[in-house]
Amino acid sequence: MTEGEGRVVAGRYRLAQRPIGRGGMGVVWRAHDEYLHRDVAIKELRLGESADPADSAAAVRRMLREARAAAKLRHPGIVTVHDVVIEDDLPWIVMELIEGRSLADILDNDGPLPLDQAAQVGIQILRALDAAHQRGVLHRDVKPANIMLDGERVVLTDFGIAVIDGASALTGTGQMPGSPEYIAPERIDGHEATRAADMWAVGVTLYATVVGRSPFKRKDIQSTLAAAASRDPDPDPRIGRLWPVIQGLLRKQPAERMAANDAVERLTTFAGSLTPRGGLPRPPTEGPTWVDNPSDQVTVVAETAPNTRTAPPLMPPPVYRQPVSPADITLDPISIRPRRKNHGILIGLGAVLVVAIVVVVVALTQKDPPAAQQNQPPSAAASSAPALVPHQETLGFTISVPDGWKRSESTQGDRSDVLYIGPQPDPQVGAPEVQVRRDTTGTTARQYLANRQESVRTDRENIDYNGDLNGDQLEYQHGSAAGPVRYHVLAKAVTDNQNRLYVVTFTLHANDQKTLQTEWDAVAPVATAIFNSFKFTA
Repeated sequence: MTEGEGRVVAGRYRLAQRPIGRGGMGVVWRAHDEYLHRDVAIKELRLGESADPADSAAAVRRMLREARAAAKLRHPGIVTVHDVVIEDDLPWIVMELIEGRSLADILDNDGPLPLDQAAQVGIQILRALDAAHQRGVLHRDVKPANIMLDGERVVLTDFGIAVIDGASALTGTGQMPGSPEYIAPERIDGHEATRAADMWAVGVTLYATVVGRSPFKRKDIQSTLAAAASRDPDPDPRIGRLWPVIQGLLRKQPAERMAANDAVERLTTFAGSLTPRGGLPRPPTEGPTWVDNPSDQVTVVAETAPNTRTAPPLMPPPVYRQPVSPADITLDPISIRPRRKNHGILIGLGAVLVVAIVVVVVALTQKDPPAAQQNQPPSAAASSAPALVPHQETLGFTISVPDGWKRSESTQGDRSDVLYIGPQPDPQVGAPEVQVRRDTTGTTARQYLANRQESVRTDRENIDYNGDLNGDQLEYQHGSAAGPVRYHVLAKAVTDNQNRLYVVTFTLHANDQKTLQTEWDAVAPVATAIFNSFKFTA
């Protein structure tokens, strides 16, 4: 069709001169409903001239299911579908018009949001998803391009690859639903989507909202998927108090991922207003503000019990902000200026005099401790290391790791892995990880380490490589071309009496070299103790 003001769709909806959004096979127009005298958004299905008839039919079915999935939902955080009309034998979806900007447009043009506004975005998206999940609908493509901000309202749009219960899957061989940067690890591994996959996408979106980029975005799709499946999110000081929520939403194992209600409860304590970041969309020449969804797949979702809970209010009520505890992670700058008083100088001089007297008294009375006391070892509290807990694995080994570390495992052909992940209290430092891999392909320990050193050194994503191969151990550091993160890795390879190769790897990463070196110096004794505890079993 030709762009231009005046075209009337279905004898009722007069299109504006230019579309307000594009993406994949859809174009969204602003239109005026000449029957009800209101402005709406209307989504047109675009098919290429050389489109295969089977692909065209699948695209039509997908668009109709998008309309049905969204029309099934009634929530202020989900775009409302008014109607589906047919024009030139193709469906057009008529929706409410959101007079705002997409979160992607805001991040691209204005930069990341402050923590309190990002928390508010997260709250409203989580509530919208919870309402959809209660009705048996998964979104499967949550990302900033599909989130609209209209004043203090946040709206989830584009249910293009979401499907209601009972629908047949419109999938193609080898196709991956959703945007690579936001796909959960279990979906990459071929498992069906669940609510937890949408929670993962919210975690990535929250990260991008305060940092300005996805934590897993790489130079190509394969590298991006690999990073999402195997790497922790890059630490960044801008995450601040959002870190516990982001960390909980980005657990690799779906069963360990934070649920929507828990995330909302935590975010509510420091959520703020969104009004300063709302406003009208940018001109179409600066990019889409609505649709950006090239995917063409759907998923069948099992119906859940009807939602009997009372819907929460759109905006959370004001909450009392408790003082920050010593364990609370916050990087927000706070400027404190004491009140000026006329007698402040007198108080200051008096304090200086008192301090001077105390210093003199201490100097005169100070005595060296007895020799026996000088030779005492450090106190138990000062020298204590984390208690190690032994794990006897069915893969033929035992190893001890600090108490409280989480364990997971995977099996891939001739290779099997067990992974232990420590805590991550600081968003600037990644969680320490210990991986034990058993390899039955017949590779020798020396050959494995040499191949690994060469692979890491020549990987285009790794920069500033600095490594040392010494006997059965390989230790190296490198940076990441995708950001400022630096990695420190220690790997040890040994074979048992059945010629099976075992590789023990200790990994730590941080947001800069100085922090990484400080953290590595502190954790190195733990790594040594873990390596020394590794033993073969019969």
